[in-house]
Amino acid sequence: MAIEWKFKDGAEPQGSSDGFWYDMTDGGYIAVDEALADDVQIAAVDHAVEVLQSFEAAMQKAGLIIEF
Repeated sequence: MAIEWKFKDGAEPQGSSDGFWYDMTDGGYIAVDEALADDVQIAAVDHAVEVLQSFEAAMQKAGLIIEF
């Protein structure tokens, strides 16, 4: 699925050295609303993160994640 992301003019680079997933979730280093200009896209990203965090938690609870 190709999405034409609408970034704010002059949006500052975001993130850290801990990786994209951590920065989007646990670290909170990426502020989607500071990068994206479109409210619908912001809501879609926020919802996608919530869904994936719920899936991750369910897999952990079921003992289906092995950390290396």
